[in-house]
Amino acid sequence: MALTADKLINEERFCGDNPIQFLLYLPFGLFLMSIRIVLGVILWMTSFVLPDKSAARQLISTLACLTFGVYIKRKGSRDPKCSVLVANYVSCLDSLAAARALGTISLRKWKVPPFFASTLGIKNVSLFARKQHFAESPNKPVLLQPEGGPTNGKGILKFTDWPFSIGNRVQPVAISVERPFTNVTVHKDADAARRFPWRDVVWFLCSPVSVLTVTALPAMERNDESDATFSARLRHTIADALKVETVDLSWEDLRLACLPRRAGNSAPGAGHSRAMGNTSPELARMAARVKEVLPNVPVNDIIRDLAKTRSVDVTITNFLEGFTQFTPEPAPIIEPQPSTSQSQPKYITPVPTGVFPKTAKERQMSFQERKMQMIAEARKKYIERNGLNVAMNC
Repeated sequence: MALTADKLINEERFCGDNPIQFLLYLPFGLFLMSIRIVLGVILWMTSFVLPDKSAARQLISTLACLTFGVYIKRKGSRDPKCSVLVANYVSCLDSLAAARALGTISLRKWKVPPFFASTLGIKNVSLFARKQHFAESPNKPVLLQPEGGPTNGKGILKFTDWPFSIGNRVQPVAISVERPFTNVTVHKDADAARRFPWRDVVWFLCSPVSVLTVTALPAMERNDESDATFSARLRHTIADALKVETVDLSWEDLRLACLPRRAGNSAPGAGHSRAMGNTSPELARMAARVKEVLPNVPVNDIIRDLAKTRSVDVTITNFLEGFTQFTPEPAPIIEPQPSTSQSQPKYITPVPTGVFPKTAKERQMSFQERKMQMIAEARKKYIERNGLNVAMNC
């Protein structure tokens, strides 16, 4: 069974079996965080004093790991012939772990202070010139994480965030993370690719230790493949190494799945345009099709379920079978229009049976019937409103 979006995100910080243990640890965690903040100040001062040499960078990297409570385990070795490495995305400190274990530079769109970026081994995508970088730093390969955002490590998202075209020889990297008591990354509806998750960093400071395992896999050659085919092969290789699934979801789909439920008794259709405006065009079209079949289902619930299923038929089935709960919207009150013509139309409007079709073909036919019915009703109202003497034989 394919993983849905809700299975790939962490909505709560606590992940242990016994919350009492975490509460007992919390005072020590706060004390540990204060010590690490002092280490962070020392790290900041050291970065100004030491020259930009290999030994100095190793010392700064060591201080950064102590500051954030990160223990890094490396498996495998970096291929010296590869200038591009591709990895999955599980935490905001993946770049630090990869820089420490493999000597890489990570590309990010985060707006963070230059000192903080250099400490984590981050280079801003907008300032990155590939040829210039490899000419100046031939021993500094680039680490790409084309998922676009972190998951909880149970699956690999679609690779969609490529800052440049990948080369013919690429080394895949598998990253996993473990931590007691709390989840490493917690998703909120406001998460964005350009916003650094400072709250996750605070929990790194407070946690006893976070173990990041960086596994360098054998390098892969492109065999006359397109970028899409080659990246798909890279994705499956990383998923096999981590023993997880590949899912047909993007980071944007996960963000949509984090949309909060709006409480309260709002008027029918309230928030409909707002929700559609914050939704991708493809998801908005799918939500509109579901809304035509299920007009009493709130559009926010439809979008949230579509972000998980990516299927109109499956979402409709989830609502009808009760797998997805929702609060029905009250049906709008339609005032009867006075008829200016006594003649009865020569067509008959089909009456809904209330039976949901079993197959996709039958559901499509039902959708077409509803469409023709709406066109016929709109034509009838137009003729009656304008008093036209037209034979209604459609």
